[in-house]
Amino acid sequence: MKVPCPQCGGEVQLQETTGFVGCPFCATSLVLDLTGVRPHLLYRPRHGAAEVLPLLRRWCDAQGLPTPSSMSIPHLVYHPFWRYGAQGRPRLVPAWPVLETRWTDLALPEAEQVIYDPAAIGTAQLDEPSIVEAAARQRAFGGAAASVPPGDLVHVPFYEAQAMVGPHRLQVSLEACSGRVYPERMPPGARASGAGQGFGMTAAVLGFAGMFLEAMLIPPAWLAATLVGLTGVALYWMLVNNPGGRSL
Repeated sequence: MKVPCPQCGGEVQLQETTGFVGCPFCATSLVLDLTGVRPHLLYRPRHGAAEVLPLLRRWCDAQGLPTPSSMSIPHLVYHPFWRYGAQGRPRLVPAWPVLETRWTDLALPEAEQVIYDPAAIGTAQLDEPSIVEAAARQRAFGGAAASVPPGDLVHVPFYEAQAMVGPHRLQVSLEACSGRVYPERMPPGARASGAGQGFGMTAAVLGFAGMFLEAMLIPPAWLAATLVGLTGVALYWMLVNNPGGRSL
């Protein structure tokens, strides 16, 4: 079976319907599955292992957590994702079975992208993709999956480490391009981000001011009480759903 290379247009002879193959004309690494042939890309790390602890300390400080008292030696792992650019902001969907919520809302890395080359991995660990593109797209977009163009396979580098944060042992993944921290869970005592706190304070002040004016300026008492109650419910909903910072 022959297919055109999406990079140079040359015909690539396929022996299998899934897996990886290199274009004999432009050397592009291609990923194959039942939905087609696409380039296989790799993000280059911008942070080294020596920067992991300082970045983790900065993240803990932003979250109101104690400074990490110890940390295991971080090891670099390239995790596979299907990358989509349709329907709003670009989105990364894990290409391996995972249930942890920290992998469901990753920011797109800001770093150089290169065609996948095993030599660029070095001694780092590479996780192979095991979820086909069509299944990942269906999981991410549901009923709208058919209208979303197929995604690209990208490997994103993360430093994996364990740290003692106060009395808690925390498994963290630090994205090696941006330095963002994604913990397996948020330890007790973490606070919302500054932006979230600012939003909550502003909403509370405006909400209470609105309820005070409604109670003072609306003549019928029953109508004033109804409007104050509705405003209170709306204020509670905004404060409860105010997102806190998960990463830095």
